Amino acid sequence: MATQQVEKPVSYNNNTMQIKWTRGHDEIKFTRPDMTFCLGMRGSGKSTFLESTGEGFLRAGNGVLDLFGSRDGESLAWLRSPWAENKKILLLKGDGVDVTSCWDTKNAETLELNDFEKYDLIISSSPLYQSIHQEFEDAAKIENKLYQRLEYDKIIFMCCREASNFFYSRLKVSDNQLAAKSEMTYLLRESRHMGVALGLDSIRSYAIDIDIRQLSDYMILKSQGVQGLSRELKWLYSFIDSTLLRKLSPDKFFVVTKNGSIGAGRFSPIPWHKQERENILEACGIKREIGEITQGAVNRGTFKTVSDREHQQIIERYGEGNVSMVDLGKE
Repeated sequence: MATQQVEKPVSYNNNTMQIKWTRGHDEIKFTRPDMTFCLGMRGSGKSTFLESTGEGFLRAGNGVLDLFGSRDGESLAWLRSPWAENKKILLLKGDGVDVTSCWDTKNAETLELNDFEKYDLIISSSPLYQSIHQEFEDAAKIENKLYQRLEYDKIIFMCCREASNFFYSRLKVSDNQLAAKSEMTYLLRESRHMGVALGLDSIRSYAIDIDIRQLSDYMILKSQGVQGLSRELKWLYSFIDSTLLRKLSPDKFFVVTKNGSIGAGRFSPIPWHKQERENILEACGIKREIGEITQGAVNRGTFKTVSDREHQQIIERYGEGNVSMVDLGKE
């Protein structure tokens, strides 16, 4: 039913990645909760690589959580992929946003642990939120929900298309930048125990802390452009031609594993990937209506205000009777 309302690609060859190892030999496994960090300049194909990696996890019977994407909703392109034909999909949205589509939809803050087992693809896309602040705040709640995952039947590949967004989402629920960094590092370090495989990408190596970069099981190098490799990675020029690395085509990459293996790889182009200037909401048959923008809580230093939603909850609880404002304050 869903595919009838979606503009689908003409053809698609769903091949696996191919890697030729030049030092050592490893394998990108889609049956383990490993962490992949993809580094490359804008337009180098980082997003398509993460989508291809997500396909590997889906092919192995696991799930995908596409948590961060561009403001134009590139993560919604999953809805016109071949995976939408037989995979169960859930769209997450912000409070105050009405979404009409043929896929299941729910408020991000009401996401439950069993939803990760129930659905194969969970998509949190920027156009389905009132603002970027609401998106990041809800993303942090989703991350916290995953942290409560003590047992699981399948691995969840969490696709974060810009690693710094992960940090910003932690900052929304942390007291300061140091706490946000500590929480992010801790979540990434513990992700394998929660059955979460992570896919992060970044334009610049220094956009995220070295403590986080060193947690990667696979470092994926896409086209580096004029900037080249960072100082800590320049040793790779002994194995990789700098001229070649400067301008790789989007379907090619180099990989460095935690074991020190180095390889050159390529993957099949993804025809369902969102194109520039394309209205992906219209292409996927999604209608949205954004209501009055709700105000979130604000940290004033000595105190923190309540959000519009919290204020509504206070009024509802007080209206039920048998509860004082003192008790509500404690809640």
